[in-house]
Amino acid sequence: MKKILIFFIFLILIGCSSIREKNSSKISIIDCPKVFFSAENKVYIKGKNESLNLKEIDFKSTLNNYGFVNNCYKDADKNNYLLELLIVVEPINPKDSNINLPIFVIMYDKQDKIIDKQYFRIQDNLKYSEVLSDYEITDVNGKLTILLEKDVDLNSITIGFINIK
Repeated sequence: MKKILIFFIFLILIGCSSIREKNSSKISIIDCPKVFFSAENKVYIKGKNESLNLKEIDFKSTLNNYGFVNNCYKDADKNNYLLELLIVVEPINPKDSNINLPIFVIMYDKQDKIIDKQYFRIQDNLKYSEVLSDYEITDVNGKLTILLEKDVDLNSITIGFINIK
C-alpha cells in the first residue's frame, strides 16, 4: 500500500513540474487524452496456452493504474504523450524471474474512430524474498512513449495486454 501511495506522490510531483525546451525547439503544452483500460485485456496470464492447471501458469499481471509524466506536449515534429503504467504481477508458479509483457495502445479521435495503434513491451523481474524463499507480488512501472503526428487530434486511448495464443 505504501508503494502505491509513493507512486501517486511521485506522479503528482512530476506532473506539476514544467517542461523545459529540448534542443532549442519550440514546444507547447497540449491536453492529455482520456485513458481507458481494455476490459477484455486488462489481465495477462503467462503460462501454457489455454491451460487451467495452476502448475502450468507462471504469473498473472493486471493493469492497475496510469499517470502522465510531466505534461503532454507538441514539439516541431510530433505530439508527445509520456505515460507511466502501474502493473501488478502475481507469481503463481514461476519458472524464472523474467517478466515480459506485451502491451497495445489504441488511439481514438473525437468521433471515436481509430487513428493509430502502437505496441510496446515492458520487461522486468519478479521480486524474490530471501526470508520466504519465494517470489512475491511485484509492482512493475512501465513507461510508454506515445508519439503522433503533430496535426492529429487525439481524444482518448485504450490500453491492454496482447494475448498471444
